[in-house]
Amino acid sequence: MIAIKQVRSLIGRKQDHKDTLRALGISRLGQTVYHEESPSINGMVKKLEYMLEVTVVDAKDEE
Repeated sequence: MIAIKQVRSLIGRKQDHKDTLRALGISRLGQTVYHEESPSINGMVKKLEYMLEVTVVDAKDEE
């Protein structure tokens, strides 16, 4: 499981980057979401790696 946190603003970004961030479930700066690692999630994270902070967590640490 990975924790994904937005650390940079969306202002002035491409629309597809904004859409990708929304698909990850992030709607505001500083928000953290948790996802299971999968090829689709990893691809979205790689696309936005310049504005995200990603850490690997155990599923039990999320609660």
